[in-house]
Amino acid sequence: MKDLYMIACVSKDGGLGKDGGLLWHIPEDMKFFRETTKGSTVIMGRKTFESIGRALPGRRNIVLSSRKGESADVEWCTREELEDTLKTVSGKKFVIGGASLYEMFLPAAEKIYLTEVDGVKPADTLFPEFDKSKWHREIIQDSEYDGAKYEIVEYTRR
Repeated sequence: MKDLYMIACVSKDGGLGKDGGLLWHIPEDMKFFRETTKGSTVIMGRKTFESIGRALPGRRNIVLSSRKGESADVEWCTREELEDTLKTVSGKKFVIGGASLYEMFLPAAEKIYLTEVDGVKPADTLFPEFDKSKWHREIIQDSEYDGAKYEIVEYTRR
C-alpha cells in the first residue's frame, strides 16, 4: 500500500505498552510523533484510541473497531471496511497502534519510525518482530532522557 508508515516507541525487547498505556514518555519522541504525523492520516485500534482519549488534532483519525464509537471526530471502520477506506486516502498514512494493527500492516508498510529505547520496562504489548536486514536503517536523532538512551530511527523497506 502506497505511503503506509508505522510509528512507535519501543523498549530494547520490543515492549510498546502496559495496562493500556505507553512505557516511555520522552518529550522529544512525542514532539517527533506530532511533527511527523501532522497533516496525515493516523490509523489506530479502539484500545489505542481509548488510551489517547480523543481524536488527534490536525490529522484524519481512523479507528479500527468491530463497533462504532461515540466520537464524531474519528472515522470508525470494521476490519472489512478499513482496507477499502485506506485505498481512498491520499498522502501519508500512519499506523500508530496497537500491536495487532502493527502486525496486520507490517507486510505492507513502506517505512517504520521507531524510537528505540536502550532500556526495558515490564510490558504486556510488543511491537511485532521484523527482519531488519530487509530494511535500510537511518538514525534521525539520538539522545538520552531520564537516564535512558534512545534513537529515533527511520526504517525504509529495501
